[in-house]
Amino acid sequence: MKVYRNLAAIKSKEQRGRRIALAGLLILFIGLLSNFTPNWFPTDERAANPLIAFVQQYWTFVSFGALAVGFIASNVGSYYINRFAPRRWPGSKKVARPDELVESGLKGFDDKYALFLWGLDDVPYMLVGPLGVRVFLVRSDKGTVRVYGDRWRERFSLGRLLTFLNREGLGNPVREMQEAEQKVRELLQSGESSGELTVNAADIPIEGAAVFINPATQLELENPSLPVLRVDQLKKYVRTKRNQQLNAGTVREVTDYLLSVSVLA
Repeated sequence: MKVYRNLAAIKSKEQRGRRIALAGLLILFIGLLSNFTPNWFPTDERAANPLIAFVQQYWTFVSFGALAVGFIASNVGSYYINRFAPRRWPGSKKVARPDELVESGLKGFDDKYALFLWGLDDVPYMLVGPLGVRVFLVRSDKGTVRVYGDRWRERFSLGRLLTFLNREGLGNPVREMQEAEQKVRELLQSGESSGELTVNAADIPIEGAAVFINPATQLELENPSLPVLRVDQLKKYVRTKRNQQLNAGTVREVTDYLLSVSVLA
């Protein structure tokens, strides 16, 4: 399997998350220090330094403001780190990024398949192969997810409440999948219109699935309208035969075209 990974974007977002998280911790530390300022400076120093005088007078507001801003920044930084940084997953000794887990789940396919990882911002996980284009919505949070038809719910827990800012969140997978599939369809139609793609865009099957990569996630499924998988079920899902298969030339052409319009080109 060919893998096209936008490693620069992944590393950049990981670094952004670490910087934001560090900034949040520094802001929290500043808020902590402001609690001690009423007793730190004598009266003559307060009068001589406007900054010290301001902090002395408004230290309560500075402390609570720093607490709020620092907490938000730390959680936003953690959100990026959870999505783009390597980490150890529950029940496993393996340290890997989410994109590496998806790649491992698809390991074993030959070069007829091409995996795009963050090549398109709107479609970060996409596989092109003989059965067309497969789009994956990847989720890495732990917890219990219930899916009933089009309805998706997460079971409430105190941990979920305390980490709501740094969680990826369930979102609306059905709508997101429709938007992602439409994005791919529009790209293929644009290629057909411009002559860059000689195949009929309407003949390229586009399907998708929600993929949960955290082993600690519990899934409760009842007739989901969208395929819901664990990462270790990816290979079986992709291998499921459909009525229509693309020939090798069409697969190469679609792969080359999507590569040309991605940020990997």
